[in-house]
Amino acid sequence: MTELETDVLVLGGGPAGTWAAVSAAATGARVVLADKARCGTSGPTAHGTTSLWNIPPGPARDEAVRRGYAHGGGLGDPEWMHRVLEETHLRVEQLARWGYRFPGAGPGSSLRVYLDGASYLRRMRRSALDAGVRVLDHHPALQLLVDRDGGVAGATGVQLHNHCQAWTVRAGAVVVATGGCAFLSGGAGTDVDTGDGLLFAAEAGAELSGMEFSSAYGLTPVVHVPNTARPKSASGLGLHFATLYDESGAILEGHRAAAFAAIADGHRVFAALDDVPASMRGWLTEQGLVDHTGRVPLRAVLEGTVRGTGGLRVANHDCATTIGGLFGAGDVTTRELITGAVSGFGGQGGAWAIASGVWAGAGAARYARAADLRSPVREVPGAGLSEVSRIDPRAVVGLVQEHTLPLRRSYWRSAGSLVDSIGELDSMWPGAEFDLGGTGLDRLRARQAAALLAVARWTKYSALARTESRGMHRRTDHPGAEADWRVRLMSGGLDNVWVRPDAREIAALDAGMVGAKEIAVPPAREPVARGRREALVVEAHDPSIRRETLVFDARGPSPRRETRVLDARGQSGRRDALVFDARGPAVAHTREAGVLSTRSAAIPDAPEIRPAEDTPASTDEHLTPVDPIAM
Repeated sequence: MTELETDVLVLGGGPAGTWAAVSAAATGARVVLADKARCGTSGPTAHGTTSLWNIPPGPARDEAVRRGYAHGGGLGDPEWMHRVLEETHLRVEQLARWGYRFPGAGPGSSLRVYLDGASYLRRMRRSALDAGVRVLDHHPALQLLVDRDGGVAGATGVQLHNHCQAWTVRAGAVVVATGGCAFLSGGAGTDVDTGDGLLFAAEAGAELSGMEFSSAYGLTPVVHVPNTARPKSASGLGLHFATLYDESGAILEGHRAAAFAAIADGHRVFAALDDVPASMRGWLTEQGLVDHTGRVPLRAVLEGTVRGTGGLRVANHDCATTIGGLFGAGDVTTRELITGAVSGFGGQGGAWAIASGVWAGAGAARYARAADLRSPVREVPGAGLSEVSRIDPRAVVGLVQEHTLPLRRSYWRSAGSLVDSIGELDSMWPGAEFDLGGTGLDRLRARQAAALLAVARWTKYSALARTESRGMHRRTDHPGAEADWRVRLMSGGLDNVWVRPDAREIAALDAGMVGAKEIAVPPAREPVARGRREALVVEAHDPSIRRETLVFDARGPSPRRETRVLDARGQSGRRDALVFDARGPAVAHTREAGVLSTRSAAIPDAPEIRPAEDTPASTDEHLTPVDPIAM
């Protein structure tokens, strides 16, 4: 067993993790970075091109913030957007000084910079090593360590290249930068994005935010011919801006949204090679991804929270989570503050990885200076850690994928579909919690399966609570964006999943600010005992005094049939009821008393939902604190 002591432990070796490590080391802190694979060569960034916001101060930056806020459905924070833009602009210049060679005319020639992901990560690995960071490759973390006060004080895991021997790092603070969760959908580089960091952070008590915005899909080439030299997953990033066609050769005017609708309806979709760079055309042809007509057939692949916005809730400007000693960076954290309800594909995601990494690393180093490394610590208990496995983790993964990967489950949602998924996933949780496990590599697989299940449950509960469509969150039974739903939803819990609005939103409601909505939830309860049935109640009140109460059951093993009721009382006082059953037909709309209305969750012709054009609040320019990294 390997045992180490350090000031700052960084979990994850992608862009956010390496920036955090460099930032912490620049303050003089001792830093250890542990990566699930090999730092600098794994993850989605290593398999394509990364774009970054690179907008200098001035009108262009102000306009970018204004447009980003509106495009994100009004859920972003202009102050945070300005901070990220300023930080990224500084770091792009720093990359140039480090010797990174930017494609084209250089970093100052465009408001958006494109980086080759593989060379970018190699540069960041070298920078971390030059800064004195100790890098532990192939060291996935399985559990966090906490001190007597509940503060995070290290982590433990296994060494994949050393017969899965255990490792433990005692640290003054921890930065989790393990990436998002793509549910093993096959997206390029997402095989390491199984939600591990979300699970062990939540087990320590951390809160999440924006988990309903987890329905980001990408388009990736369909593999035609066997090729043993081909990567396990083909990158679709080079086809992101290509013209899309249907089977007849007609251009899909709605682009990606139209493509997803066509695929869900059983039609084939193709990308034209005319719009693809010559180097990419050659690579696609060599890999056998171009059909006999010279087009590239595409399929939809779920990218989950990797390209979505949900993740660990950020509590303050140094990217601390809601648990002492634990900081977050990159895709493992929520990006609602920057992108709102939409994906950060247009440069915001890459910029957030840099900025959040810098802030989290510096914040963790400051926190570690006051930590007592001699105090006793304990491992945080969690799911999938049994000494003997009684469940095949593949069964858990299969169930999760059944309820997440199809477009009808995640791209388009309805109450009926969500409640059905919640019922099935909740019924699996007790088994995953107590019967998944093993030793060595089996324990890692068990933890990954448990993480996938936990993340799927948080996304479904959050999507059910948000009864509107906003950004990437599309509800076929609530197809419009509502002004009083312009709030961020927090979530958490394992045995009992909870969803509630951000406390800042409640304060806005109390202050009478427009666009705030209150969702009252019951007080915290004791963990659900096996064999008991527990109900979670979510109540919503809007300015029209319309009252909605959604009651659904976290199903246990009991075979008794349960009914869920949605009760809405309008201004007229008329009572409408939506009744659905987890084992019965899915009901997606309110109904008059005595009238049964059913609708399937699979709706291939659902229209694209566009965010409401909200009027952004006026903002002033905000700059970041003193630079923690020596230039």
